[in-house]
Amino acid sequence: MRWNTLAVVGKQVFLFGSSIVLARLLGPETYGVVGAAMIYVTFTMLLLDQGLAAALVQRPELSRWAPGVVATANLASAVLLGVVTWLVAPAVADFFHDDRLAPVLQLLGAALWLKALAIVPRAMQQRALTFRSIALADVAGACAGAAAGVAAALAGAGPAAVVAMVVATDLVAAVVLLRAERGPAPNLRLGELRELLPFGARVMATNGIAYFSRNIDNILVGRVLGLSALSYYGMAYRVLVIPVQLIGQTVSRVMFPVLSRVADRRDLLADHLLRTTQLLAFVAVPLMGLAAAGAHELVEVVLGASWLPSASLLTVLAVAGARETVMYISGPLMKATGRVKLLVRYELLATVLQVGGIVVGLRWGILGVALGYTLAGFALTPVLLLVQRHLTGVSGAQQLRAILPPVHAALWGAAAYVLVTRVLDGPLLVLLVGAACYVAVAAGVLLAVHRTSTTQALARLGRLATGAR
Repeated sequence: MRWNTLAVVGKQVFLFGSSIVLARLLGPETYGVVGAAMIYVTFTMLLLDQGLAAALVQRPELSRWAPGVVATANLASAVLLGVVTWLVAPAVADFFHDDRLAPVLQLLGAALWLKALAIVPRAMQQRALTFRSIALADVAGACAGAAAGVAAALAGAGPAAVVAMVVATDLVAAVVLLRAERGPAPNLRLGELRELLPFGARVMATNGIAYFSRNIDNILVGRVLGLSALSYYGMAYRVLVIPVQLIGQTVSRVMFPVLSRVADRRDLLADHLLRTTQLLAFVAVPLMGLAAAGAHELVEVVLGASWLPSASLLTVLAVAGARETVMYISGPLMKATGRVKLLVRYELLATVLQVGGIVVGLRWGILGVALGYTLAGFALTPVLLLVQRHLTGVSGAQQLRAILPPVHAALWGAAAYVLVTRVLDGPLLVLLVGAACYVAVAAGVLLAVHRTSTTQALARLGRLATGAR
């Protein structure tokens, strides 16, 4: 967990920092092209792997040829997808009504083989629970990508700066992971895929549905409201993604292989679920509560006044990010226990609700989209609580009790921040004093009202930090 925390935090520091710089350099009008391109980058990861990496992690036993043949499949997918991207890029640019997008997508497609090289080494390192090389690859890649992207923007590359950022990131990450895993060498023993494809196909279907449900808002905003609106929405959406990637994905990377090894022990699954839910809530909810309360000042201080239309979106999506992070353990739990069909059904339900909320919200612009997405997420929460009860025996009330203390504290902290905005003027002063008051009040509530659960959570975080058992 410590190595994954280092990997995700280090990666996001560089990526988010470079995004802020690019947003300032390019402005809302041009940054929308970068946002549309990143939708494509996320989509390619789904198509490159076909769920086979997850199958390599989940299978109890693997032949020595299996990793190599998966590497072959990934590279073949990269070549095919690169050709398809080159052909359809003009149509995608026309869909978003911006010709600048086509060459960006074509260059990204031509470099997909770099991304494919790293998939199998990463999966095998994850299977072995050796996350040091993954951390080094992610941090070094993000550092190189941030430097290349900012340098390209300063040199006048415009939206094509995202190409430099992605290529540099993928190249460095691939080199580090291939060196750590020492391969595997691609092979043509395609018969090995027969055992991996059924599980992989279900995972790919699940990931595809999840991708659609989590990106349809960006796609519709870009298509219906324009790429300028996508700039504002995409920048606010990054706040939702931050806790999911910093915290949720850190937990997912570790808990998927761990839960896979204890899938037949319901008592251990229940213990892992409660501990993980508590840690996720104590870390994510106070952080997102502060982001929601201080959205206006954060946007003005960090991005500048030209980005202020994204402040209200930030408030709404920060709440959505807290909920999504706390419930992030559900996916790894269902995959680890082999309940991929259940996960597919859940993702289908999530897609229907979220698309419905987003489409209805479009009537009220980008703020309506953010509200529709967030409300749909909260409507799904009871379903996830029931699924987790079915798989582990932990009741919904037990899960909610693990979440309640940080939610209670964050509400009081947000009230303190709002009070500061009524007393002081100036975005920087309000942000600094308001954040200090938020932290003080939230900590006071946790220690005065929820001392036992707070002590437990802090002790577990301390053990993660120090390596104690």
